[in-house]
Amino acid sequence: MTTATAAQLIRIARLRRFVGVFARGGDREATSEALAELSRAARDGGLAGDALRRARQAAELLADGDAGEAGVRSLLQLGAACLGTGDAEAAAAAASVAQDRAAALDRPLRAGLIGCAALLGGIAHALRGDEPAALACLAEARERLVAAHQPEGAALALTQQALIDTAAGRLDGAEICFRFARDFHRMSDPAAAAELAALAARALAEAGAPAADRWFREAIAEADRAASRLLGAELAVEHAAHLERAGDRAAAHTAAADAARRSAPLAEPAAREVALRARQQLVRLTDDPKDALRHLEAAFELALDLGNPAALGGAMEALVTGLVDRRFTEGGWRLVDRFRERLGRAGFDALAGTAAAALDDLRP
Repeated sequence: MTTATAAQLIRIARLRRFVGVFARGGDREATSEALAELSRAARDGGLAGDALRRARQAAELLADGDAGEAGVRSLLQLGAACLGTGDAEAAAAAASVAQDRAAALDRPLRAGLIGCAALLGGIAHALRGDEPAALACLAEARERLVAAHQPEGAALALTQQALIDTAAGRLDGAEICFRFARDFHRMSDPAAAAELAALAARALAEAGAPAADRWFREAIAEADRAASRLLGAELAVEHAAHLERAGDRAAAHTAAADAARRSAPLAEPAAREVALRARQQLVRLTDDPKDALRHLEAAFELALDLGNPAALGGAMEALVTGLVDRRFTEGGWRLVDRFRERLGRAGFDALAGTAAAALDDLRP
């Protein structure tokens, strides 16, 4: 669970004071909106229980049927907060009431709010395992949100439907939904289109869909168009893993090399993790022993920089195994000795001891 930052906690404290001011003034709509904003701030800070409590208070203030748009929005906020705590049953109930109340509103508000309520209901029913109810809600959400010129909401409905279809093995249908969702995101947010394509590639790969390879390639292209460089690197290394599992070593090697190239200039810590995974893949996939050893050294340095004992142990094991199996020349034992020294200086005493034992027991 996300931990609230100091700035978020200060914001929450300020909002609580605002809620008190509005409440004393007797303005229930202003109070409800302040409570809703307080709920959003609490949710953003990882305080799911507080978010739910404030959302419920906001909805209770506008519980009568005359509350109009504000009442519907408070119910949507309450349903979203219920989802945040895992209470899909309560979220579905809030969505149902919101949908009924939204139907009584005048145009043009009606279509968008009914669509949002149906989307919330679809997600809630999906979490409850009620596929027919989820699909019915999502179909209505998609139609209403398209009519209301809300492509992002329509994309969310299509994405949820695609995930349901993927889980049920309806992979052709899932692909169609993913593709339309991506196209909706393209209208306003290229980064969201890239994230959607990445989700599709990962979900279809997990489901064993033949189309996963194509989706990885398309997702990387979307990430490039959106200038989402870290996402592009992450997708390249995941694509390499997918291809390696499929037994296509040559294509996997190409994808892993691309991941290493993409991640090298990035400064984010997450990029170093991607670079490490790419180098580990290249150690396995590179046929030339000298090149494989070069990638192994790079993986060791990245693991040392990240302080990753599992990766350090993996690099040491790959090196020693390669020496014992004569994949690497005997000169590689000097590298084992250097690794031992570096591990000792970095405080990885157990791994340094393992390297020393390998030198004593296995070196010719």
